Amino acid sequence: MGSHFTLKSLSFYGSAIAFVIILFSVVTTYGEANLKAAEKIDGRYQIPAQDLPGCLKSEQLILLVQQSGIYLTGSLLTADTADTLEKRATERPSMTGNWENQRLTLHGDASYLPKCQGEVKLQGTIAQQSLNGTLNLSATPSDIPFSAKLEAPQPTQSQGH
Repeated sequence: MGSHFTLKSLSFYGSAIAFVIILFSVVTTYGEANLKAAEKIDGRYQIPAQDLPGCLKSEQLILLVQQSGIYLTGSLLTADTADTLEKRATERPSMTGNWENQRLTLHGDASYLPKCQGEVKLQGTIAQQSLNGTLNLSATPSDIPFSAKLEAPQPTQSQGH
């Protein structure tokens, strides 16, 4: 049986391993310098009651935002229905959108707003846990400015056995 450790095979495997290590370090250095994760903006935003036109009147609204990188899903609920509809709205969001260049956009149907029908479009910017933007319902002719605050996350209660 011949020897498997010839100079030729050792130099081939050694250079292949060195190439992989160099390639890995170059890719790692590039990734750490140039690739950044999107800022975390998901959560529950409370839009205070205002003089809102049309079907919203003066209702306090809750915007639920879920995030996967730059892709967003969300639902707009009235504060009085948020407790009963939040789980369903989280599982089946009514709006989709994205988060790019510090700008949030969401659009979809107003299915979780009981008094409203049609499409809803939301645009805004987030700075220091505050969302400032405009809300547009297909039933209203103009954009409605609003300001919302990110609510503190509710502590989860563990269940004992």
